[in-house]
Amino acid sequence: MVKASRSNNRVVAFLLIAGFNLLALYLAITFQPKLSAWLEPRMGQHQDSVINALMLLLWATLAFLGVRAFNFLLFDFIFKLRRGYEAPTLVRNVFSIIAFIVLFVVIFNWTYPGVNLGALFTTSAIFGVIIGLALQDTLGNFFAGISRCREHNVAGGQAQNFSKKGHAGQ
Repeated sequence: MVKASRSNNRVVAFLLIAGFNLLALYLAITFQPKLSAWLEPRMGQHQDSVINALMLLLWATLAFLGVRAFNFLLFDFIFKLRRGYEAPTLVRNVFSIIAFIVLFVVIFNWTYPGVNLGALFTTSAIFGVIIGLALQDTLGNFFAGISRCREHNVAGGQAQNFSKKGHAGQ
């Protein structure tokens, strides 16, 4: 009973979000010239960037919802019907990630035709590596502290030895 109620709530929430997204996309496409005219005196030549970002967000959200719906249809309904058991989580996740990436690249290239997406991802990856290497020790200590707290073997005010050099802390 509880599982069916949860499932119904998820379907209703999905349909509401999809409906809201489709309505917002319809309104954005319909009123795009008026929105552009309204933004032009306020933003000058940059009003197209705002409109393109809005369209990218709405189309990407619609693509996300479409992938989720197709994932449900393919793996929860068809796969289960044909095989008799649920699809492995790894297969579902890999399918979803590949579908999201492909649809995002297609939508991004359609929305921003002059932007080189490869250079953007390369730059982001380089910055991610730099930040990750710079924060490696800090993040390691942070997650080690969380791990020690979750083990519940450390009491408040208790001295701990954290390294081979004999450093202790409270």
